[in-house]
Amino acid sequence: MDKKLKLIHLANFNSTNIGNGALITGLENIISEDFKRKIDWIRDPWDDYTFGFKHFNEEFVTSVNQSNGLIINGAVTIHGRKYLQETGMRFELPLKLMEKITKPIIFYGISYRHFRGQKFFHAESLKKTLRFCAGSPNILMGVRNDGTKKWLEQTLKLDKETIDQIIEIPDSGLFTSAKAGCYPEILDGPKVIIFSPNDEDAAFRFADDNKWNVKKAGYQLPQGSNTKSNNHSWIKNRETLIDKIKNTLTRLVRETGGQLLLVPHYLDDYKFVASLVGRFESQIAHQCSISTGLMRVQGTEYFYGRYMQADLAISMRIHSMSPCIGLGVPMIPLITQPRMWDFLKSCGLDDIGVDAFSENVEQELFKTAREILSNPKQRIEQFNRARDRMRSEVKIINHDIEKKYFNN
Repeated sequence: MDKKLKLIHLANFNSTNIGNGALITGLENIISEDFKRKIDWIRDPWDDYTFGFKHFNEEFVTSVNQSNGLIINGAVTIHGRKYLQETGMRFELPLKLMEKITKPIIFYGISYRHFRGQKFFHAESLKKTLRFCAGSPNILMGVRNDGTKKWLEQTLKLDKETIDQIIEIPDSGLFTSAKAGCYPEILDGPKVIIFSPNDEDAAFRFADDNKWNVKKAGYQLPQGSNTKSNNHSWIKNRETLIDKIKNTLTRLVRETGGQLLLVPHYLDDYKFVASLVGRFESQIAHQCSISTGLMRVQGTEYFYGRYMQADLAISMRIHSMSPCIGLGVPMIPLITQPRMWDFLKSCGLDDIGVDAFSENVEQELFKTAREILSNPKQRIEQFNRARDRMRSEVKIINHDIEKKYFNN
């Protein structure tokens, strides 16, 4: 009973999207803290399977059966891509092989990412996989607390028996570690304002189909792709939003004397940064603004240590948003997708989000930012309460997982 648990941790260890680092470190932190038995983490790069360097095959099954179990990290797993033929999700282990696994398989907070108007492939395969998992005594299907369960129920029309077997787990990015280092790009004295953009899936994120439905989740899948209509709207909507963000950030920097850190989390975000900087007046761009670089998973603590130097973060990315809540960094969520609202609601923070597509987004963003910069204490206290509540919730979940699946 006192022997270490050998757990395979399947996660995007080789990714250059730092949000994976938040998920990975947060998950290992809380499970290591909550399980009574010590854990020997066997880290397996999920992204190596995605890009064909490794394969979900008999060898994978053998490796899991030689361990004490498999923990599948809470990354975006359900996004309806065309290549996901076997299971309809990124864990592409065929069901005939999945049933050969005798050790526990724990899906720990997996998530969806799908925009209205975006074609979703292999929905039937996904439903079949979820039903299989729900009926397997050694499999726990845990989804992230970002509306994924509701989305699966209302969008895929899953049966109640399957839905009832799915549990919600708080985003492990809430519990990531941060360790401050040397940040020469940050000046001593002026207030630090971080802006974290998100330009992934831009043709759908900024399209009218999403713009008019960003506060809704769980809408049914369209019968086909609306790419043509997206092409008529997303560029204009994106440019309008960038102009409004530029106006807000310029006014903030000028009125506070602050410094602006543009913090991309992934390569796509540089396109947004470039468009934004191209609209700044020369003085704001040359003297007040600087962009930081990306970081691999191994640099997660250093990357989020930079956030802890901020007086304010404006976050379009989920894993800018949830780590700020967990670390107590004053932050404004700038919402471009329904699952961000669902996550905030589950944390009791749905009143703090700003709709990126609101006609009044510029005024709302500036007013909220000035209030936080003048008095950050209230927001920090809100975040601390939310984190504590989520931590208590996840501790119960972890104890139940250990008792049910790893008590041998």
